[in-house]
Amino acid sequence: MRNPVSTRRRPGISPKHQRVLEALRTQIAEGRYPPGSRLPAETELPGMLHAGKQTVVRALNELVREGAIVRRRGDGTYVAEHQRPPLLPGRHLRLGVLWQRSVMADRLHGTFQGAMTRGALAAWGLDGVSLEWMRVGERETTRGVWTSVPRGVTVEALGESVYSRERHPALEAVKAGRYDGILALSIIEEPWIEELLALGAPTVLVDFPNERFAARADQVYVDALPGYRAAVRALAARGAKRMHFVGAKMVAAAPSAEMTPEEVKAFQRGRERIDPDSFLRLSAFRAGMDELGLAVRESEVHFEHHGGEAALAARLMALPEAERPEAFVCHSETQAEALIKAFAARGVCVQGAGTTEQSLGGAALPIRIDGVELGRTAAELLLWKLQRPQRAPLRVGVPMECAAAAQPVAAG
Repeated sequence: MRNPVSTRRRPGISPKHQRVLEALRTQIAEGRYPPGSRLPAETELPGMLHAGKQTVVRALNELVREGAIVRRRGDGTYVAEHQRPPLLPGRHLRLGVLWQRSVMADRLHGTFQGAMTRGALAAWGLDGVSLEWMRVGERETTRGVWTSVPRGVTVEALGESVYSRERHPALEAVKAGRYDGILALSIIEEPWIEELLALGAPTVLVDFPNERFAARADQVYVDALPGYRAAVRALAARGAKRMHFVGAKMVAAAPSAEMTPEEVKAFQRGRERIDPDSFLRLSAFRAGMDELGLAVRESEVHFEHHGGEAALAARLMALPEAERPEAFVCHSETQAEALIKAFAARGVCVQGAGTTEQSLGGAALPIRIDGVELGRTAAELLLWKLQRPQRAPLRVGVPMECAAAAQPVAAG
């Protein structure tokens, strides 16, 4: 059986690379490595193919680009189960994924932006496709690129420069991308979003905390209600009645990417605001308390910077014992853990809950946010918009969850 794949050589691929590439294509096409099977390790293939390691790696990278094989992180390289068709037949799409911060290799895993990006890539069939990190200057827009010829798509992740604190990529870089569609991840600077939407590309605002642009763009938001209601019920079932809410404060974004770190710090001094997501979480907390007939007084609602938990604990410990909180429901699990520890250091046991993507494994109840699902939902919504440009904008919530039953009661 002859290899059905075209033998046309891509520019930049040497005859050695082409020979190895065709050998692997033939072995896959003739069934030596059937769909779903694992290829030999990259340390073994050079000897089997009588080629250098760099030559083999470049050939494997080409097969990944073609969608013939898939790399699974920490597991190996596998023959694709099936050839995925193009996202939109007859077109090669250019899609932009805009980060709120700098795009860096280590942030693709272990950060919320990274999780959302991985979810989007999986929805578009690019999981396993090699990422090309673009070398840029310290003041240039950071970026990474994924390309799949079979899927008919190139995806660019764009972020602010290394030293910028604007909390969005440069608009000129977005314009230069000439994207068919855009995902904006956790960007909340509304004047900049106005300019972004004015470009006219189909856009999904992801993890955007209000409905201001609901008539102009699709939105995918984190629905706090189910997770916070479940957390309140779980804490109440453990005996907590006096619950306080602790939201988060954040510093202002810098007005210019050209500011030095010292200028940014000087600008941000005294300029702070409440994280908009905290208002959504407070509303969900109030709903949970109301369902149980528990009142929430304004004195039981606090907003603090991360790191300010010890000072808050000291203020609350000064209250009469009958007025001290028995539990905290927080913006983040990190805040809840810090408050539990601060009270424990004073000999007082309190409970807590807060949001997290990957639980700290401590005493606080984790209210989970699924960043991968958020990105996947946004990517599917964008693809649907490209298929049906005239449909009305949609607003879709991805629910938080609180796995309260699995958490032990903190010891007194």
